[in-house]
Amino acid sequence: MAFRFLDLPPEIRDHVYHDVLSCDQARRPPADDDNPASYHFDLAILQTNKQIHHESKKAFQDNVFIKVTTPWSESIEHIGSEGRVPIIALGPAADAFGLFHLWIWIDAPGVPPRGTAYSMIICLDDLLAFTRMWRFSNLNHQGLNPHLRLKLILQDPHVPDRKIPKALQQRLLQPFGLVKNLHSFSVHGAKLLPSVEDALKKEQAIPEPSPEECLESATALKDVGNNFLQAQDYAAALQSYTDAFAAIHITVSGRKRYIHAEGYYNLRELTTGSYKGQNGHLARIILRVKLVANVIQTYLKTEEWEEARFWGKRSINVFRASFDPHHADDLEGDFERDWAWVRLSAAMGFPAQNAMGKIFYRTALASRALGYKKEEWNLVHAAEVYSPHDEIILRDLREMVEGVNSEHKAGAMS
Repeated sequence: MAFRFLDLPPEIRDHVYHDVLSCDQARRPPADDDNPASYHFDLAILQTNKQIHHESKKAFQDNVFIKVTTPWSESIEHIGSEGRVPIIALGPAADAFGLFHLWIWIDAPGVPPRGTAYSMIICLDDLLAFTRMWRFSNLNHQGLNPHLRLKLILQDPHVPDRKIPKALQQRLLQPFGLVKNLHSFSVHGAKLLPSVEDALKKEQAIPEPSPEECLESATALKDVGNNFLQAQDYAAALQSYTDAFAAIHITVSGRKRYIHAEGYYNLRELTTGSYKGQNGHLARIILRVKLVANVIQTYLKTEEWEEARFWGKRSINVFRASFDPHHADDLEGDFERDWAWVRLSAAMGFPAQNAMGKIFYRTALASRALGYKKEEWNLVHAAEVYSPHDEIILRDLREMVEGVNSEHKAGAMS
């Protein structure tokens, strides 16, 4: 039966307004792993009638929006595409939008203005993703931040000169502790709390950990994960491995890994710690391979065969692409065509060769559990190439060969 919406109790109407107009409810998941989430606000409810407009407007105003302005249109595009930061409005719509609590101005002093500024609107919940993306960009392109000027302007968009609560000031400003070594930085706002500003500047003054420190931290976290794995605390092991990836600027989200700050490690000889004398880029790759091998082992222990197979084959294909970019497809079908790159990589004495052998073998175990027999056969053979002295792999390979020979004999006799 139909009913009048305004006959509902006010608290239920408020709940409906929140469901329609709040950022958390308007957020839509990404279409795929390579795109950011998106927002869809159904603003038609504001045009229903005067009472509903008055009541629902508050729900929309409870959102905390942020405006980002820069003279470079490509920077706005980079934030959305590479940073995967959901953007609510761009262009004229962003320029006309005034209900923001924080205005972020980014430019470069000494660089002639192009005559046009480009803006976008984001939600507060996505601010940390924005500053993390900025941090990774600065690490990847050393010397970026010293050329940039950042100005933050706090305001209450609904009541001029009203003080923004301390907790909200902290949420708006603390993420910028990740943005360091700028040419200049300033925060403005009539009711800005000095304690909040001081805490932010102290965080900005903390230097980024060196590549050596990042690798040492990731190695320690890997070892912690191995201890959890041995103790059969598999959830804690996976979390430690995820934290280890994060320590070397690799973020894990579902079945996707995003590798950041490669320029921070490339072409750099490490000068301290247990990695002294090694190339930073190569040391990071070796550590990544070892972490993947341990992640696959954890999924095998929990009998999550699909996850073990997915991460194993993903790493194999990434590794394969570095030697055979024209055939970086799945390891299905006739494996004979793949022997060339397997033997080539093994002959080169890849430093993480033993760990790579474990990835092949552990992926083979997942394939076996899932019934992919030919894939299992191919992967065990490849594992033997990388780890020719591993007794477990050799024994398993002999048993597989004996099993095939027995099948052939039985077939011949029949």
